[in-house]
Amino acid sequence: MDQSDAFRVLASADRQYLFHELVERGGASTVDTLSRQISVRRHRTSPEKVTDAEIDRTRVRLIHIHLPQLLERDIVDVDWTDGEIRFTEDADIDLLLDAAAELKQWPPEPRIDRVHACRP
Repeated sequence: MDQSDAFRVLASADRQYLFHELVERGGASTVDTLSRQISVRRHRTSPEKVTDAEIDRTRVRLIHIHLPQLLERDIVDVDWTDGEIRFTEDADIDLLLDAAAELKQWPPEPRIDRVHACRP
């Protein structure tokens, strides 16, 4: 992976959150845990207040968009039987961390979705 590819990986806020959560958890977590944590950050709420619908939408994005991109780049391995996600042995974590350090904000701050921002 080169630096341009590292920036492509980090181009999505959800992938930034996923990468940050994996780094914070020693390189391994589960789809369920990451879905909840990313939802909390994305919607600027607490773990107690995040809704099941928000978590489900995040899980769908992880499974169908973000994890396939990370699998294709050999950054993570996923055991679909138990939902475990871990960095691969060959993952260039240092390159991703260097690219992340060049971003304006790292770790990423939660963002407010338009739908969420319109709620009373």
